[in-house]
Amino acid sequence: MIESPRPRFPRTIVAGLLLVLAVWSLACAAAGPGRTAVATAHPAATAAGLEILEHGGNAVDAAVAISAALAVVEPAGSGLGGGGFWLLHRARDNHTIMVDGRERAPLAASADMYLDPDGAFQPKWSQNGPLAAAIPGEPAALVHLAKHYGRLPLATSLDPAIRLARDGFPVGRDYALLAGYRLPALLASPAARRTFLAAGIAPVPGWTLRQPDLADTLRALARNGHDGFYRGAVAEQIGRA
Repeated sequence: MIESPRPRFPRTIVAGLLLVLAVWSLACAAAGPGRTAVATAHPAATAAGLEILEHGGNAVDAAVAISAALAVVEPAGSGLGGGGFWLLHRARDNHTIMVDGRERAPLAASADMYLDPDGAFQPKWSQNGPLAAAIPGEPAALVHLAKHYGRLPLATSLDPAIRLARDGFPVGRDYALLAGYRLPALLASPAARRTFLAAGIAPVPGWTLRQPDLADTLRALARNGHDGFYRGAVAEQIGRA
C-alpha cells in the first residue's frame, strides 16, 4: 500500500458511506432510469458503480463494486489489504446498520513489536514492511455485504474491478505525485517496484497501471468468498510476503 503524504480519511470508507447513504433506499425501491446516482473519488470507480446498478444491483452491490474498484485505481487510499465502515439505511422499514470492516491486529502482535533490540522505537517499522500490516477486513466486509444486503452475486459486483486490474487504467496526477513521494519505499520492494513504478521511476500521468496479481486475488475472492482470501493460496502468499 502506498502511504499518502498527508493524513486522509480512507477513500474506501468515504465511498462506502456516501454511496450507501445516498442511494441504497432509492435503488431498493426503484432502480429505473434517472432514479440513481453515484459519486466517488475516481471516474473508473463511478463507472463501476453505475454498471452494477444498470445490471439490476442495488446500492449495496454498487458500493461493493466501488470499494473493489477503488482498491485497484487508488492504492494510496484504498485496498483489499485495509478495511472500512459501511453505514446502511433502508427507508421502507427504517432499518439502519453499521458494518465494521476495519483491520485487526495479528495474533502475534505485541507491545514491543516496533522496538529494536536496544528498546528504541523504530517508527519506520510501523509504516513499511510486514510489521506495518494488519489483518485486512475489507475482503470479509465485501463478502458479507453482498451476501446479506445485495441483490447480485459477489462475482458480478467484483467483475468491474477485476477488469480494471487485468487490463489496466491510465494513472492520474495524484497517483504520480504519491508514487514519487513514496519512491524509496516502493524501490525497496521488488514486487512494488515491478507493479507501481515505470522502469524504476515514478510514472507520469497517463501511464497504464496493470495489476495482474490483484486481478487474480479478486477472482479468488469472487469465486470462493471469504475462503478465497483468508485461506488457500492467497493467504499463503500473504503469509510469505
